[in-house]
Amino acid sequence: MKIFLDANVIISAFITHGHAAELVEYCLIHHKIYTSDFIIKEVKRNLKEKFNFNDKEINEVINFIKSNFINVGKYKRLNKKISNDPDDDNVLAAAIFEKVDCIVTGDKDLLIIKKFEDIKILSPKDFWKFEKFSEE
Repeated sequence: MKIFLDANVIISAFITHGHAAELVEYCLIHHKIYTSDFIIKEVKRNLKEKFNFNDKEINEVINFIKSNFINVGKYKRLNKKISNDPDDDNVLAAAIFEKVDCIVTGDKDLLIIKKFEDIKILSPKDFWKFEKFSEE
């Protein structure tokens, strides 16, 4: 399965080392994880500004992402605004471009959409339910 992880899930994996870290680890083993330059920039910015990571720590996280996730590269922007947060439209556009199966996010503006085209938009908790259901 092709999974697109939003920046908040990636950041949580490196900050808390809890459920989000388990989700990332599981997806690395069982699925293909996709990202975009937009997500990488967002992760980098938030780690520095909100969590006071130093440059070395940020580079380690970014190198991990670049080594283990598939970057969608250039993608076409959406023709119209979908999310309340215009930044979230970047996530949707990248996910559509790569034809992922689902987006995993903690972002409420994305979660209220639930599904965009054929892409499910799931919280980390709902991802586990979806994963269990898709295995049956």
